[in-house]
Amino acid sequence: MEERPELNKAKKSCWRLLALRDHGERELAGKLKNKGFEVEIITEAIDYFRELGYLNDQVFASNQVRRLATGKGYGNRKIASFLLEKGLSEAIVAEALITGRKEWSEAQALTSLIRKRTASGDIRDDLKGKQKLVRYLMGKGFPPGLIFEMINRAEEEDGHDDDSK
Repeated sequence: MEERPELNKAKKSCWRLLALRDHGERELAGKLKNKGFEVEIITEAIDYFRELGYLNDQVFASNQVRRLATGKGYGNRKIASFLLEKGLSEAIVAEALITGRKEWSEAQALTSLIRKRTASGDIRDDLKGKQKLVRYLMGKGFPPGLIFEMINRAEEEDGHDDDSK
């Protein structure tokens, strides 16, 4: 079976893009569309790479959750937003968050960030510092309720440490 030159060009573009990093199907299709390929060619190229096992939205989403949660310290909201922007469905994103957070829960990640940001001092009496920390953590995609709960827990632990001295 003879392949069309446009399809070969689309496949070569896919190879180059996938060699750099994983992509979701819609993200890769969007990049091919931006390069001027027709919808039929894009669909054939995407199908080809899916059949080879190089394109799998669930694997892509799970890898991204792990990378963003552990590497960047993002909360579930920011991770979900990132994945939805990449064109993944809400169902795939929700499933990836559940499986990806088994190793490193959102509460653990938040506690780690709070410890890192407050290692230099006590935050119990520093209102501006606490507000700055809350804004930082919300920017990382953590829910406000969990932020306040973990900050209060960290303050209690600091208080117990001071009592034992």
